[in-house]
Amino acid sequence: MFGGAGVGTGLGAGIAIVVVIILLLIAMGIVF
Repeated sequence: MFGGAGVGTGLGAGIAIVVVIILLLIAMGIVF
């Protein structure tokens, strides 16, 4: 699922979650 699944699933998932949260915050900032 993640690009870094072979390197470190936990680290890859953590980075992906952080990126998604940042994108959501930016989208909310633009909408509101």
